[in-house]
Amino acid sequence: MNSLKELLDKVEKPGRYIGGETNIVRKGFSENLVSVVMAYPDVYEVGMSYLGLKILYHLLNEMDNVVCERVFAPWPDMERQLIAAGQRLFTLESKKDVNKFEIIGFSLSYELTYTNVLNMLHLSGITLRSADRGEEEPLVIAGGACCFNPEPMSEFIDVFFIGDSEETLPAFINEYQRIKRSSAGRKKMLRGLSRLPGVYVPSLYSAEYRGADFARLRPMDDDVPSKIDKGVIPDLDRAYYPVKQIVPLIRTVHDRVVAEIMRGCPNTCRFCQAGVINRPVRLRSPENIRNICRETYRNTGYEQIALLSLSSINYPYLTELIRGLNRDFNGKGVGISIPSLRVDEAFYELPEMMSAIRKSGLTFAPESASSAVRRSIGKDIDLRVLLRSAELAYRHGWNRLKLYFMAGFPSEAEGEAENISALARDLSGLRKKLKKRPAEIKVSVNAFVPKPHTPFQWLGMRGKEPLSRLKHDLLSRSSGKIRMEFNDINRSLLESCLSRGDRRLARVIHTAWRKGAKMDSWADFFDFSIWEDSFREHGFELEGLATRTYSLADALPWSHIRTGLHDGHLKKELLDSGFYPVERKDPG
Repeated sequence: MNSLKELLDKVEKPGRYIGGETNIVRKGFSENLVSVVMAYPDVYEVGMSYLGLKILYHLLNEMDNVVCERVFAPWPDMERQLIAAGQRLFTLESKKDVNKFEIIGFSLSYELTYTNVLNMLHLSGITLRSADRGEEEPLVIAGGACCFNPEPMSEFIDVFFIGDSEETLPAFINEYQRIKRSSAGRKKMLRGLSRLPGVYVPSLYSAEYRGADFARLRPMDDDVPSKIDKGVIPDLDRAYYPVKQIVPLIRTVHDRVVAEIMRGCPNTCRFCQAGVINRPVRLRSPENIRNICRETYRNTGYEQIALLSLSSINYPYLTELIRGLNRDFNGKGVGISIPSLRVDEAFYELPEMMSAIRKSGLTFAPESASSAVRRSIGKDIDLRVLLRSAELAYRHGWNRLKLYFMAGFPSEAEGEAENISALARDLSGLRKKLKKRPAEIKVSVNAFVPKPHTPFQWLGMRGKEPLSRLKHDLLSRSSGKIRMEFNDINRSLLESCLSRGDRRLARVIHTAWRKGAKMDSWADFFDFSIWEDSFREHGFELEGLATRTYSLADALPWSHIRTGLHDGHLKKELLDSGFYPVERKDPG
């Protein structure tokens, strides 16, 4: 085995693999400890910015019967060095080979990291398909937002965690250790673990199809649950939160203290999966948040604190909280930022809020420039309030704004680019009236991607050709102080397929990985042609799947996962939106 130094001398960013950061946890290995690797299927800078990984890493290491370490997807230069040296993927803490651990836990927060999961298993010497793994191989588990439709990855993951896992994962570890002591085999182990709340074991179910369409998912035995309810932390104030977090040696995407102030969102945007899967709304008290921030600052020395939630403006004690934090950190050079905002002019009149926003930049997400579409998607904001909010920002010294839009909703085809451009021009020109110079406006546009468990889960995306025309039209309107960006349409199409696919797509994912697909969330590495070929090889047409509109009577591959919102409610919300093609007659 080559020395670590020999490997790291040949890679661009050795800090990704060294370990040894401040507040790292090192525990010895023994028969009495369950060994777990928290695996993030992207590079270190991305994974170390993910709050969920920080929470679970420290939570597990505070358990007396667990040793937990970390591994991230290696950049291609490191992958080449590992292969050339004949070395397995190793953890940051002990540099132990990943395949020597008992449990490998992946965070699945974005569908385009799926091939990285396969690549990391391969580099670790772990059998890719769950059904083919030997008795001595690690148990491969996964959690995160993507697990609310686990089926496309069901051939590779032994156990999925649905929903909040701060309580379900420790219970899982304890049950795993109990079953292990009984010398149970792998299959018996999985059956026992499947009885835990919030846990889904895909190998205990068989999928049935009607022609080319998914028909149902059937438990193989009577004692296997037919539906899986998500795990829910009932009280966020009592939920675990690590205040002695690892401080990375290199700059990460979010290099700051992140304090989750609220889980869930009181808004009911019909396109938003996060709002559904994180219900109900749960608050942390201002006192608890301030204590978390003070203790985390003391243990890390970070100079910025971000108050995180899906919609921080809806936190009812936000003004009180920010005033308290400003007192706590007065004179310490610590900035308070609020990453998640919505249009609310009263908010922008408060000096404490304006100071907090200044640290993170001012971003509005109207989603659509059409008032009719905003009502249909459940985001009925008044553009007059948006203009007033921007005016207040300009008066407080801002000279640039960022706007987020989604494009390609079913009823918004004509004039979409002109409407977005006109709103950007209005916002830019508004500052010219006040300050003699127009504002810089950055417009970021994403194609609408339907997501499971939302009212829009039955809808299809708009096709590649009309989206490409819209993209060209929008980009052509960049001028002067207004800059338009339109995210990669091909990646959105693939995301749509993977987010709403059934377990037959596991073969597609495996084929794409075998053909060279990995790091698909990075523009430099994404190769759409590989995915198109892989879908065709298995009898699917990628764009056709992405743009497919389901009948309301169709069986959905993720219907065995329950979020707490029933299909009847989701269907009513869809029909109320006016987006569903009413001329279509549903069978049965």
